[in-house]
This record gives sequence, C-alpha cells and structure tokens, in this order.
Amino acid sequence: MGLTRLCTVPWPLGVVMIVAIAAVVAVASALMSGGHARALVSVRSPSETSPPPVVAGAAATPGAPATTEPAAASPSTPPPSPTTTPPSPIATFPPLAPGVVPILYLHRVEATPPDFSEWPADRQENFLAYDVLPSAFEAQLDWLQAHGYTTILPRDLASHWDHGTALSKRPVIITLDDGFASWNRTVLPMLESHRMVAEFYLTIDAITVGRLSWADVRELARAGNGIGAHDVHHIQLTALGPDTPPASTSVMWDEISEARAIIGREVGTPPDSMAYVGGGFDARLVGLVRRAGYTTARATLRGIDQAAADRFALRVIRIGSRDDVVDVVTGELLPGLPVFAEKMAGTRT
Repeated sequence: MGLTRLCTVPWPLGVVMIVAIAAVVAVASALMSGGHARALVSVRSPSETSPPPVVAGAAATPGAPATTEPAAASPSTPPPSPTTTPPSPIATFPPLAPGVVPILYLHRVEATPPDFSEWPADRQENFLAYDVLPSAFEAQLDWLQAHGYTTILPRDLASHWDHGTALSKRPVIITLDDGFASWNRTVLPMLESHRMVAEFYLTIDAITVGRLSWADVRELARAGNGIGAHDVHHIQLTALGPDTPPASTSVMWDEISEARAIIGREVGTPPDSMAYVGGGFDARLVGLVRRAGYTTARATLRGIDQAAADRFALRVIRIGSRDDVVDVVTGELLPGLPVFAEKMAGTRT
C-alpha cells in the first residue's frame, strides 16, 4: 500500500498501519542480516575464525572489535619494522686474539662418594687429583656458553693451520684423558645439552680393565666428539727426570702407532690427535708422532696461545677439582666462577 492511499485512511487507523509496516520491515532486515552473517561464518576456514592478529604499534581498546586492517602510519612516522630474532649473546663478545684457543684439560667428572668425609686425607686427595665435580663442570659449560665460546676439536685447529679453514670467533677445546665410565654417564649428557663437543684421549688399557667399553667409545664418536689416543698402556715415554732414561724408540713407536691403529679399527676413523702421558715429550717422540699420522698432540704446558709451529705441543688450562669449589662434598660453588674466568683469560695457570 502506497503512502498516497494511506493518506486517505482515517488518521488513527493510518498511524497504526504505518507502525505495523515499519515493524515488519525492521524484522525482515534483521533476519536478512543475521542470515548473511551466518552464511559468511559457514564458509570461513578454521584459521579465518581465529582471533585476528594484533597490529604492531596499535593500542588495544577494551570491548572494541578486533581488526586485521594494518594501522595507518602518519607521514612523519615510518611503518613498524618486521619482528626479528634478538641477537645472540655471542655477538656481544669480541673475537679472541689471533692464536688464542684455550684448551681445557681434565680427566674424570664424578661426584664424591657418600662416605667421602670418612676417608683418610690421602685417599681423598688421590680421588680429587684427577676429578672435577659434576656441578663444577656443568657450571663451566654454562660459563663458556654465556660468554660466547664455541667448542671445536683439535682437527679443526689443524685444518685451520693447514687449509685456512675459518675458526669460530671464540673457540675453545675441551679434552679429557685416560678413559672413565663418567665420560658417557655424566660428561656426554652435559655436552649434548649445551650443544658442545670434546676430545676424549683414550688409553687402550681403560678398555682392557673394563672402565668403559668400545660401545661407549663409539657412542662418544657418534655424538660428534673426537676420539684421540693416549697410548696403549698409559706409560710416560720421556721427560722422566734426570735419573730416568726415556723409553726406547721401538717402545715409543708401539705405544703411539698401536693406539692409533686399534682405535681406528674399533671406531672406524683413526685418531688425528694424541695426548702425551704425563705430559712428557721430546724431539724424538714428536718425530714419531708426526710419522704415525697424527696432526696435533697435546702436552700439559700451561697457556692459551696455540701456534702451527707448536702443533705437537698444544698448551692447556688444567681444570682442578677445587677450582671455584666451596665444598667438595656438597658441590657448592663460588658465584661467577672467578678462578675459571681467570684461567680462560690466561691470567692464572
């Protein structure tokens, strides 16, 4: 019914009819809008029905509908930069000086036994002489990681010298001597949790007496660690003092060449590095080490500087059982590891 015809209807009845028509139109409009909205929802993908992303730089207003439209930037304000990953802590530390490659030197990582306090003093000292507490070793790995160091292996150092292969900006080498059950039980999990590797200098006799197995050694190698040689029988070959002659050339050769051959056969790759038992070496032994096929050898001389000319006398930082340790029974440590920090800087031997 048009408005012209409504005008001819008596006034009270016309008002009622206009109100009724308006109500019908409003209801129809609402139904159409609701149906349209439901239709839109029904064709959206799950990702489209999730909350829209918050636009960087836009302040959220409680109760206001979210929007996927980017905030308009004013002519004087540049658009927001894309989100980036924060820089690694390594970027905050300068590279080490040329030639500086600290090499940590330790043997076993093991907690003191429960009855350690009841042991005689000499037995306690014998245990601690070749030990580093697990709490101390893990704290040292934490320190290295926090200060931007990256573990490398002796073969990486040799490749740097021989082929110009770049080293990381803050390289460090971790070495362990002899062969102990704690290598797999304690050291390996800690290294893996820090994404680090080490060079394990193995004495063949450690396998013979059952301190660890070839399966253990292969597990270390599969994890990316180096397996170096530390003689067959763990005997010091030279530099035994003025009254003790060095071993014969044949004994020297058997110890270093057989160790390399046995490890190569059992692990699949012959060692490229060895460590002198007792730290003793001389020109004759160095010549035999080179001839046997090793590319580096680690001594026990103190220092953090390494040079290609001294590749068969790599210097070390000796990690002591009491370094930064307040209590060897509880494993309590000094905050910040000040002794370890000084050794890493080369200011303490």
